[in-house]
Amino acid sequence: MKRHTLVGIGVLAGVMSALFGVGGGAVVVPALVAWCGRDHRQAVATSFLAIGPLSLAAMVGYAVHGQVDVLVAAPLIAGLMAGAWIGTHLLTRLSQGVLRWIFALFALAVAVRMAFGTTIAQGEAVHGWRLLWLVPAAVAIGVLAALTGVGGGAAMVPLMQLGYGLSAVLAKGTSLLAILPTSALGSWRNLRNGLGSMSEALWIGCSGMLAALATSQLSVRLPQTVADRLFAAFLVFVAVRTVWGSVKASAPAR
Repeated sequence: MKRHTLVGIGVLAGVMSALFGVGGGAVVVPALVAWCGRDHRQAVATSFLAIGPLSLAAMVGYAVHGQVDVLVAAPLIAGLMAGAWIGTHLLTRLSQGVLRWIFALFALAVAVRMAFGTTIAQGEAVHGWRLLWLVPAAVAIGVLAALTGVGGGAAMVPLMQLGYGLSAVLAKGTSLLAILPTSALGSWRNLRNGLGSMSEALWIGCSGMLAALATSQLSVRLPQTVADRLFAAFLVFVAVRTVWGSVKASAPAR
């Protein structure tokens, strides 16, 4: 494996992680499959290992500006870790085709809402008992993220914006914090199951940390409308990427 390829994947994933508040799996998984010849399950497991340092660097960039809500992150972390535990158990056992299409349709619907609707931008979460609803939602997100390598931040950020009134910046910073323990748990489970490459993940994750930290300083200054439009475009990309393999496989051979 050429190390410069892994470094390039890491830098691109770091930019995406910080700009959109995601782990970077939407970049890492398809890149490992297309450029490095890894099968999908190995790519997902390696991605889980790599997104830890990427998310940490990006989260620090948001945290220094006070754009992380720990109270909202707590129920997300609880649900995500439960979902990651379930998802990594199912990764070697479950067909992922239906889940990918469900998530792709969800991502497209949210993209339309964020591109053409008006999100609440009060900058603070609606705290209280309503935060408990984040736990079951995060369980589903964690399962999906563990099975497909994408869907964690891509689902959490719009959930926090549309359902709990966080600004785009605060939602992204909080999402990155929630991703960290989930990445650690999912990585440990995958390694125990013989999935993922620690060396490749370290090259990707560590090489992208500086890019993630630098990009986070740009992201916190984006106007809300611009951030929403960019995130909508990112969701369309994620939706297409998620089902692209299934579309290619079903297309008639020429």
